Amino acid sequence: MKLDQLRNLVAVGRAGSVRQASRDLNLSQPAVTKSIKTLEAELGCELLHRLSHSVIPTPSGEALIKRAQTIEAELNNALNEIENIEGVMTGDISVSASPTVAINLMPTAILNLKTARPRMTVHIEEMVYPHVLPAVRSGEIDVAVCLMPEQPVADDLEVDVLVEDVLTPAVRSDHPLVTTPGLRLNDLLEEEWLVFGRRGESRDIYEQTFRLNGLEPPKSTIECTSFTCALALVEKSDYLVLVPKQIFADRPQAWPITPLDLQTPMQPWTIAAITRSNVVMSAASRVFLEELRKAVPSSANQAPRT
Repeated sequence: MKLDQLRNLVAVGRAGSVRQASRDLNLSQPAVTKSIKTLEAELGCELLHRLSHSVIPTPSGEALIKRAQTIEAELNNALNEIENIEGVMTGDISVSASPTVAINLMPTAILNLKTARPRMTVHIEEMVYPHVLPAVRSGEIDVAVCLMPEQPVADDLEVDVLVEDVLTPAVRSDHPLVTTPGLRLNDLLEEEWLVFGRRGESRDIYEQTFRLNGLEPPKSTIECTSFTCALALVEKSDYLVLVPKQIFADRPQAWPITPLDLQTPMQPWTIAAITRSNVVMSAASRVFLEELRKAVPSSANQAPRT
C-alpha cells in the first residue's frame, strides 16, 4: 500500500468519478484507474462500485478513505512542522467557520495570519456545529470555529472557548423598535420573525429561546440558511432575526441591522475553536489559534484563558 494509491483513492471518493479525480490530481485517467486497481488487488477486495457515469466507495472503500484522510492530514502536519523548525514561513491549514463567525472573528484572524506569514496557504470552508465534527476528527479540517450551545464531551476533541456570547433579536437600523424603551421578549410576540440557520436546528434554537422564558414561540413563515440573504431580508423589511450578539462587537462602520436592547435574559451561546486532541497540533494551527484569540473584540465577553 503506497501513499500515492491512498491519495488517488481519496480523490476519487471526493470527486465521485475517476475522470474528475484525474483532473484534480493532474494525472491521466488510466494512471488513476491502474493505481486503484493495484490497491484493490493488494487488499483482495473491491474499494469502488463502478456505475455508468460515476463511482461510489464500497463499505471497505469508505473505511479506507476515512483512514487515508487522517494519514494525509498527519503528513501535511509533519511537513508544516519541519518547515517551521527550519524557519520557513510557510504551511497549509484548513479551517471552517459558522456563518456568523465568518462575518467578524475569522476574517481578522486570517488577515493577521497572512500578514505575519504571507506564504502560508489557508483553505476556508463554511460549516456549522455539530456537522463539522466528522471533518475535524478525520483531519480534513484543522480548526473549526463554531457557535455552539454546549461544550461537546469527547476525549478526541479539544475545545477552546473564545467568547461567551448570547443571542439577540436584531432589526433594520431604522425599525421603530430600536427606539422603544424597556423592551422585553414578550413584547415581540406579535412581530414577524425570520428564522436563520441550518434547517431543523435553527427552528429548535428559535423556539427554545422563547420557551426558556415561558413564552410560546411566534410562528415564522421564512426560514433562511444563508446569512447574507437573512441580513438583506431583515434590512429591507420589518422582520426580526435572532443572531449572536458578538457580530456587532467593535464594528467601526454602520450596519444595516442593529440589536435590540432587551430587558429579558437571552439564551447563552459560546464561540469556540475545535481541534483534535489525540494528535500533535501543527505549527500553522497553533499560530492560527493565537490569532483567533487576539481577534476577539475588546467589547466581547472573552472567555478566560486556562
